[in-house]
Amino acid sequence: MTQEPIQPDPVNEDLNPPVRPFWRRCPLTLGFVLLLSLIYALSSFPSGFQKPADGFIVLGGFYPPFVHQGEWWRYITATLLHANPMHWFNNIAGLLIFGNLLEPLLGAPLLFSLYLGSAVGGLWLSSIMLPKGLTFGASAIDFGLVGAYLTLTLLARLQTNKQAFWKELRGAFILSVIFVVWSVTESATINFWAHLGGLLTGIGFMLILWLIRKRPS
Repeated sequence: MTQEPIQPDPVNEDLNPPVRPFWRRCPLTLGFVLLLSLIYALSSFPSGFQKPADGFIVLGGFYPPFVHQGEWWRYITATLLHANPMHWFNNIAGLLIFGNLLEPLLGAPLLFSLYLGSAVGGLWLSSIMLPKGLTFGASAIDFGLVGAYLTLTLLARLQTNKQAFWKELRGAFILSVIFVVWSVTESATINFWAHLGGLLTGIGFMLILWLIRKRPS
């Protein structure tokens, strides 16, 4: 008696594709999270996890009077700083949740552009509304990811499967609201304008990307 080897079922393989590990699926997200964690650890010693506002200005916090004098690099460095463990954890959680959802769809180059645009958009709006305010943290990027994710969900489901659209949008909306509420209640010193600027940038980024990809070649 001979036994034929069992051949894999191509249909089932298509329905159940192998899941890549997170570090391969989201290398940019993981790299940015590790970078923020390293910078937070280094900037917390030897002064401890809490430091005065002047310390964050020295480290590169976003302070509009200095930015207007030519220190444009603060648009970048401010996003790498965090005030305390909860501030760091909250922003890391947002990056991991929404980065995991967006990076496999957008790819690392577009996601990096979204990171940069959300940071600049959030801090730029903050500089207009709070001209003497000190701002730091990655929350503008987090809110940019939230705006992009909600917009992408809306556009994709509206085009492909209208029956599943409302169910999918409801899930995305609930997830986003939970994160936003958690973010705004985490601290009494949040920068609403930086969050709003990041959110609007994320929405605008995804709308522009959608229009470019829909344009006939």
